[in-house]
Amino acid sequence: MAKAKVNQKMGPVVELPECPICLDTMSAPIFQCQSGHSLCSSCTKALMPPICPLCRQAMTQVRNWQLEDLLLKATMNCPNRIIGCAYTTVASNMENHIKECIYREMICPLHVFGRCSWSGKLKEMLDHFKEHHSQNLIMTMDQKVTINNLNINEDDRFVYIMPQGKMMFIVTLKIDTKLKLAFFAVQLIACQKIAQQHVYELSITSLQDKERRVNYFDHCFSDATETREILQSAKCCVMSLSMLGNFINKKSLSFSLNVQRLRPNYQREPNKNIHQVNPNVAKNRQNFRGKSPSAVTHGPNRPKGPWKKPINQ
Repeated sequence: MAKAKVNQKMGPVVELPECPICLDTMSAPIFQCQSGHSLCSSCTKALMPPICPLCRQAMTQVRNWQLEDLLLKATMNCPNRIIGCAYTTVASNMENHIKECIYREMICPLHVFGRCSWSGKLKEMLDHFKEHHSQNLIMTMDQKVTINNLNINEDDRFVYIMPQGKMMFIVTLKIDTKLKLAFFAVQLIACQKIAQQHVYELSITSLQDKERRVNYFDHCFSDATETREILQSAKCCVMSLSMLGNFINKKSLSFSLNVQRLRPNYQREPNKNIHQVNPNVAKNRQNFRGKSPSAVTHGPNRPKGPWKKPINQ
């Protein structure tokens, strides 16, 4: 039977029932045997023949709808809790969190080239790059990065990582000769909500003319969003290859990156030391500066007494 624990933020956290065979958390669809035993979907598919391992009765196609509903509505802890993740959410949202969880098992960003098969935790990625991909490492913001052997007539992709404190950013440059475009994208290894709070400035300086430069500002994407999706939607820096060619000299391109976190907009309290003017007094004040003579003499604020027309000289 499922047990409940009290969580101060999310309320009761349910310890979901485990499959009696694999001992993992139950996952839908959940089928029952003729005696009523429930098994997870993975174990049910693996049964050959379809006989319940607990009572040796035949498995049926009867679903345990009540248990499946409990799984969807229950608040549960992240599976990576034992290594530091304190996130809790309903089970139906947990799959999305696992894709963004910074404690999940990660693969090297250079795997897209087939050059690296490393996998590990986020805290281990920096050491991995220092040891095996130091040329793809940006250690400080505004650091001048030079890409060598860049040919705008060939499809290619360049990937860098930039650590900043506990944050890790992924910078991607893709050359697409079919579209005749170059794409720059910046992703933060974090959930989408945190990533959107970070804004980056990409500065591309021409190696042909130092006065030629392009600055691009945008929000970061989460690494949970596929890089291909970001590039296809063009929600990043996009430049024609003919324009990019004006920034390349001897197959080299130079750029720098700066990332800042947006500050929340706090409502400022009025300064109590400033004297507040009575609106009735301010309304009755007369100010004639900048007004033409006709406005002063014929308007509602004209002075009292006789008025003489000025003599034309």
